[in-house]
Amino acid sequence: MSSFKDLKAGRKARQGERSNQLFSSNSDGSDDTTVSNNATLFAQANEVLSRRLGRDITLSDERAESSSKKKEVEKDKQSHDLYGTELDQAGLEAHNIPGRGRGLISINQIKPGTRILRTPPSIATLSNQHLQRTCHGCFLTLEEKQISTFSSERERIEKKMRGELKTKLNRCSLCKVIHYCSKECQVSDWPTHKHECMALRRFKKMYFKSYPNRKENDEDTSWVSIDAVRALARIIWKRKDEREKNGGKDGIWWKQIASLESHVKLSPEKEVMKLAQQAQHLQHYISASKPLKQGEDENTLEPANLEEYGFESVSDIMNLCSSFHVNSFTLSSPSLSPIGVSNSPLLALSNHSCDPNACVVYPNGGRWMELIAIRDIKPGEEILTSYIDISCPYHIRQSDILERYRFKCNCVLCEKSKDDESNWMDPRWCIRHVGCRNGIGKDGKEGKARMPDHGSTGRMMSKCDSCEEGFEIDSSKVLSLVNEGIEILDRDEQGKLEYSTARSTLETLIPKLQSAIPNTSYPLLSLLRLSSLIHNPPKTPQDLDIAISHISQAYTAATCPSKLSKSTKSPQTKDQDQERPITVYPINHPVPTIISAEKAKLLSLSDTEESDQIHIPKMRDEKMDKIIHAMKNLNSAIDKCKLSFGGAGGLVGKELNGILDGCKDELESMRFRMMKMSK
Repeated sequence: MSSFKDLKAGRKARQGERSNQLFSSNSDGSDDTTVSNNATLFAQANEVLSRRLGRDITLSDERAESSSKKKEVEKDKQSHDLYGTELDQAGLEAHNIPGRGRGLISINQIKPGTRILRTPPSIATLSNQHLQRTCHGCFLTLEEKQISTFSSERERIEKKMRGELKTKLNRCSLCKVIHYCSKECQVSDWPTHKHECMALRRFKKMYFKSYPNRKENDEDTSWVSIDAVRALARIIWKRKDEREKNGGKDGIWWKQIASLESHVKLSPEKEVMKLAQQAQHLQHYISASKPLKQGEDENTLEPANLEEYGFESVSDIMNLCSSFHVNSFTLSSPSLSPIGVSNSPLLALSNHSCDPNACVVYPNGGRWMELIAIRDIKPGEEILTSYIDISCPYHIRQSDILERYRFKCNCVLCEKSKDDESNWMDPRWCIRHVGCRNGIGKDGKEGKARMPDHGSTGRMMSKCDSCEEGFEIDSSKVLSLVNEGIEILDRDEQGKLEYSTARSTLETLIPKLQSAIPNTSYPLLSLLRLSSLIHNPPKTPQDLDIAISHISQAYTAATCPSKLSKSTKSPQTKDQDQERPITVYPINHPVPTIISAEKAKLLSLSDTEESDQIHIPKMRDEKMDKIIHAMKNLNSAIDKCKLSFGGAGGLVGKELNGILDGCKDELESMRFRMMKMSK
């Protein structure tokens, strides 16, 4: 588990969020194979569009109709038929909730840090950039696997120093694309990978024949289909295998997949066309997994007949693509780094809130998805997770939710954020009032005002929420700085950010932004984290100071409370919850926990003095103070991990415990040497 490079700062790169990569293209912009012409795509799309009877159906209309028919919340029979055992063991019920669809309701009182559910993903696939450094069986890097395997960090470090640790993953000897940390992981993945393996080999051969000027290289994965396509293909292959075992009938696994909601009927024509193209791409990819027949040209790839896989029409495949897109989750490392895509129909039953009371994480690797309570949940309360990055301001959150999920969020945070008459300022989207006559309070807060509207230009007046005085701002300058920061995050998310260039850019941009907006405001919080990442591992004491300073500021910003008034109304919350302070991230959310862990690990490196300087009292005392300070932060981060990841805090908690043991050993060693010197 890398100490510094596991966590990206892109606004959508967050653990537990629904994946959003279905329609992405390959990194070089090329298709894996030549597909049929646009006329075929239009025909396939029109097959589905014609079923809409010329009506534009909106999700709000559908929900309103459902609400009028069902005035009261009732248990969802289909969900309990599919997941009855799991729901009973977890103390949950699946209900049909008017205006919200199916949702999970707690039967019991649940405390923060409780693991509500633990389930293997129905399917999980690594993204291309992680295929060579992450195991496709346990979804851990070698370092993460070693942390999980050894009983202590001391044992792992000693073996590493002796050169006894494995340094490379094993790759599949046939496709040379998929990698594994052990024979056990390879064997467990083979039932599905055996189909994928053949498809990858044929695609690779066709790709390099199509581009003869490109040198074939086993390290090059630019030709490999994106994770969502590979995940969908794995679902199709697994369904076929299940049907063969069941005499041509679907089993419970596929019935769970088929129960996921599709948005084909709710999608605009442009989206339907994309789904048709996705379906056709899948047909070619599936076809590549079939052995060549005698006389068949290996350079010609005809679309597979998916009837033998249980699909009756193209619209069935399009519905599968849509339901996967809507219900999939980002596959993440234990420390929240996005590494691929996963799917769980059971966990997809949880509804969304920008102020969630639970989160979906992978504390010990991607073999298991875990639903963890992050605050007290009362009997009868709905379990709510977040589908998007909740550190973004209201307009970005609403846009993301509406574009992908076809609904408007009306959680307590969104209801408060859209209230233009309220004096409450969303800490995610505001500006500083530097000259506030109330100054900076004891809690570190200062006056702030609303961010200028998009498109605002020139100087304009704003009203401070603290002193209530008007003050003038240069809206053009503020929005220009904000947009520059957002562009940096977008490039980082796309993997196009040059860190050497970004380093110098951020050194200038962050101070400018901090003069205009608070650290809580988007995109400054994410930029502070990104800056800390760029300065790691630290090459100089100055690098370390910057990294610690920026990650410390990011943690403070992520947990800075902003109290909601009693008047806030939301159908998702109880009346007694209305005065609960809201932070950029809810209390016990895993993102600030990881920020806390990053800070603690940096502080454990903050001693740069040589060990032989212990005889100098001042330097000895400073070193001991640093170790004690690091230990305090490590203990605090470990406690947070237990509440965010459940149990002992997952691999992140185990890694921090190992670092803590090292600090204790170093402190005891110093005290022992001091005793010897005093004699």
